[in-house]
Amino acid sequence: MRTERFRSFLGSGVMAVAAAAAALHGCGGSPSAKENSAPPVPAVNVEVREVRPSPFSETLQFTGIIKAEEDVLLAPEEGGALKAWRYRKGDAVPRGAVVAVLNDEVARASYEAALAQFRTAEMNYLKQKEVYEEKAISELQLRSAEYGRDAAKAQADLLKARLERMYLRSPVSGILDDRLVDAGEYAMPGVPAARIVSLALLKVAVNVPERYAGAIRRGTAVRLEVTAFPGETFTGSIGYIGSAITPDNRTFTVEAKLDNTARKLKPEMIARVQILQAATAAAIVIPEETVQLLDRDRMVVFVEKNGRAEERAVTLGGRSGSMVEVRAGLSAGDRLITAGFKSVAAGQPVVVTN
Repeated sequence: MRTERFRSFLGSGVMAVAAAAAALHGCGGSPSAKENSAPPVPAVNVEVREVRPSPFSETLQFTGIIKAEEDVLLAPEEGGALKAWRYRKGDAVPRGAVVAVLNDEVARASYEAALAQFRTAEMNYLKQKEVYEEKAISELQLRSAEYGRDAAKAQADLLKARLERMYLRSPVSGILDDRLVDAGEYAMPGVPAARIVSLALLKVAVNVPERYAGAIRRGTAVRLEVTAFPGETFTGSIGYIGSAITPDNRTFTVEAKLDNTARKLKPEMIARVQILQAATAAAIVIPEETVQLLDRDRMVVFVEKNGRAEERAVTLGGRSGSMVEVRAGLSAGDRLITAGFKSVAAGQPVVVTN
């Protein structure tokens, strides 16, 4: 009897333990089950753009200074008081025009006196020649009259040249940009009295690093922009390439001629210059900002494929503004992630929002 009761009690205890274990398992109380379960990776909202081949021109970008092809400081060759200006500041001055006149009274009087002496010597020579033809004087007397005439002519020509130096003539066609001596002041010989700038043809000067020496050619097209005219592009072509490297900064000078018929550009403006290089009819071009540098020499982009981000290592080519050419790593039809790429990792789910 006692044996039967003990067996019945033991069976009830085993069933209770089994029921408790089953309840604990059903409530998720197993530590190993909690440790093995991982939260799902959240999807990231991104924007994508399908990669398509397009024309591309590689450019080298530098900062340059615009200068005038003809920028002249006009200085008198003879000293004297400045008598009068013939043009005002800002006036257009034709080539060869008299810009200013120095006090020419003494020079004019000297020239007129020398001219009178020459005319007298010329008349005397002609008379002596007639007499010589009649055998009335010797050849020595005739030659003496001839040389006297020639000396008088040389003196008159000299004083005429000195008189011409009293007139400051412009060697170029341009704008009278500045008058450095006022009327009545003494103009020193060799000291600039006026500045004349030609605005019709300008040039932009650029200091190019020596590593680009093999990439620059005469006649290469350039584009430039200046702060004064945002969004407007000016064009030109390279006309001069420096033949020596400057030791201080390891650069060489490049000058490009600019057409300035609209008179918008001015000398000494600072310009952002693009020198055009090789052009490709069908290139893979992407925004440079989408390229990430992971290691020192490993650059990647992310593309969307089947709802996930896929990492692609890329090889870059030339640049043009904010765009860069991809020579390897992307193909036409790839869906490049252009927004949200900094928040994704390889294999992460993404949701395209555009």
